[in-house]
Amino acid sequence: MRILLSGYYGFDNAGDDAVLFAIVQALREMVKDAEITVLSNQPEKTAKEFGVNAVNRWGKKEIFRAVRNCDVLISGGGSLLQDVTSKNGILYYLGIIKLAQLLGKKVMVYAQGIGPIREPRNRKLTAKILNKVQAITVRDFESRTELLEMGVYREVLVAVDPVLGVDTAQIDAALGIELLQKDETGFREDTPTLMVAARNWQHSEYFFRQIAQSCDAAVEKGWQVVFVPFHYPGDVAAGEKIAALMEQKGAVVLQGNYTPCETMAILKNSDMIMGMRLHSLIMGAALLKPLIGLSYDPKVDSFMHLLRQPDCFAIDSVDAQQLIQAMERLGRQTEKERAFWAQNMEIMARQAKAPAEMVAALRR
Repeated sequence: MRILLSGYYGFDNAGDDAVLFAIVQALREMVKDAEITVLSNQPEKTAKEFGVNAVNRWGKKEIFRAVRNCDVLISGGGSLLQDVTSKNGILYYLGIIKLAQLLGKKVMVYAQGIGPIREPRNRKLTAKILNKVQAITVRDFESRTELLEMGVYREVLVAVDPVLGVDTAQIDAALGIELLQKDETGFREDTPTLMVAARNWQHSEYFFRQIAQSCDAAVEKGWQVVFVPFHYPGDVAAGEKIAALMEQKGAVVLQGNYTPCETMAILKNSDMIMGMRLHSLIMGAALLKPLIGLSYDPKVDSFMHLLRQPDCFAIDSVDAQQLIQAMERLGRQTEKERAFWAQNMEIMARQAKAPAEMVAALRR
């Protein structure tokens, strides 16, 4: 079965590459004869890292050949169908789907986070094109609602983000320690660790200062702070800015451009995660870590709501005291609460693989 994957792949974004890793892993489990090709910004790197075929996502001839030669096009996961970051970026992903439809190929939207889609033109096009695909799965109820309000009348199934289905038992914590201690960072294995995944955004000076003050409070209570980049190199700079605002010195700012497995190996050594990057929270959930969400986008709120985790704060209004109280509250979790969390995540891990089963069914 020849499967073509279209998404935001090959951009050195640990979250989107983790989605690709999870989808490929699930497809190989559910579709034994899967021959997988990926549209990538760095095809050679993607092919080597994930053991797949890969072609240039910008090459018109390469895209046409890849679509023509596939049996099924998968669009997703991630937040592809939105026009907040760019009002025209959505047209690329819709265009790939439309090309597949014109060539008579089966198409599946795979565990995407939909929206916000604000431009009337984009809303109309999205509904028109998605009403002709073979299957749609989204990663949260808000995405389903968004599609219904746009006029999508096909069945829309709610799954969860593919990364929640990664087999975390295979993630090597020792590799994480090796990366954490590389270049003599000063990371200590025997010290409780708060890991922070931040990014630059509008009015970052305000919320960077709030994060810095909460990190200072953690250090004063005997914790160490590690800033983990999810998009290289921008997140490294964000971590350095926050660390410079801290009064307590010694925070570790990781400098690497890590693979999904390396990133999860690093996070496996955390005791708590404060995440602005959505996939820092998703990876942390899969690893059963206590989470604090910093929301710059509805997708962050949606995910924390899905987990029934209350500690999610809007970056334009959060204050350090809220973050400190959240850390204290999470630090008091009972064994019963942790057991419930583990049971909930086990259910979600099974749900994360449901879209791959649907891909297998498309061959009939």
